[in-house]
Amino acid sequence: MVMTSSLSRQGFLQAAGAVAATLAAPRLVGAAEGALITRAIPKTGEQIPVVGLGTASSFAGSGDKAAQRDVIKALLDGGATLIDTAPSYAQAEEATGQALKGLGARAKAFVATKVRVEGKDNGIASFNDSFKKLKTDKIDLMQVHNLVDTATHLATMREWKAQGRFRYAGITHWQPDAQEALAPVMRAEEIDFVQLNYSVDVRQPEKTLLPLAQDKGIAVLVNVPLGRGRLLQAMKDKEVPAWAREMGCESFAQMLLKFVISHPAVTCAIPATSKAKNMIDNLGAARGRVLEPKEREKIAEFWVNA
Repeated sequence: MVMTSSLSRQGFLQAAGAVAATLAAPRLVGAAEGALITRAIPKTGEQIPVVGLGTASSFAGSGDKAAQRDVIKALLDGGATLIDTAPSYAQAEEATGQALKGLGARAKAFVATKVRVEGKDNGIASFNDSFKKLKTDKIDLMQVHNLVDTATHLATMREWKAQGRFRYAGITHWQPDAQEALAPVMRAEEIDFVQLNYSVDVRQPEKTLLPLAQDKGIAVLVNVPLGRGRLLQAMKDKEVPAWAREMGCESFAQMLLKFVISHPAVTCAIPATSKAKNMIDNLGAARGRVLEPKEREKIAEFWVNA
C-alpha cells in the first residue's frame, strides 16, 4: 500500500508538472499535432489563428458557389476562423454569407468586412447592407476601406461597437505606395485593427507600420501576402528547397506565409483563394513553429534572388 501511494503521488506530481508546463508555454505555437499557431488581438487578448481567408477577386464574381462553400469549410475544418471581405469585392460579401449559412457555421467564423463610401448616412447604409448580405446581426470586424472618409466612419463604428453590433473597428489600405497614410490614423485614433500589404517583396511596413502597431497595441491583418499569385507564378517550375522543408514549409505558398506570420506584429495573414486545396495548403503555414529572424531573411533572400 505504501508503494502504491508513493507511485500515485509521483504520478500526480509528474502530471501537475506537465500541466504547469503547458500553461506556461506561449500560445504562439500550437501544442497539439496539427494545431494552428494563434496570436492575440492586443486590445482584448482574444486568440485567432494566424492564417485566414481573403475574398477579393476569388469570391468576387458569380463563381462556383459550391467551390466557395468548400473553401470556407476547409478554412473552418482546419481550425482557422477569419474571413475578410468587402462590399467593393462585387458579390464576395453575399457569397460569404450564403456559404456560412449553408454550412451552419456563422458562429465558428470571425467575419471582417469594410466600408468604402463618403458620408455618414452612406456609411450607415453600407453597414446595414453588409449585415444583410452576410446574413448576421453582428460583424466581428468593420474596417474603413482604403481610408475613405475615415473619421466619419470610425465615429459611427465606435457607437455601433458600444451597441454590440461590431466587435472590433479598424482601417485598411492595400496599395504599398499609399499605405504610409495609415500611420497618422494609427497614432491619433483608437482602433483595434489595421490591414495592410506585406510580403517578401513589399517590406516597407517593417520600417514604421509594424513597429507602430506593436507600440499602439493594434492587431495587424496582412492582405496580398502571396502577391496576388505573382510570387507563386515565378516558382511554378521550381522545387521547395530542402532547408525550407526543415523549417516546416512544404510548398512555396507556405514559405511566403511563414515569412509573413513570423513577424511578431502580424496577427493574421489573409491570402485569397477559390480552391479548397489551396486553403488547406495555406493553413500548413500556420502549423509547426514561427521562424527566427535569420530564417525569415533566408526566405526573403531566396525570393529576391530567384
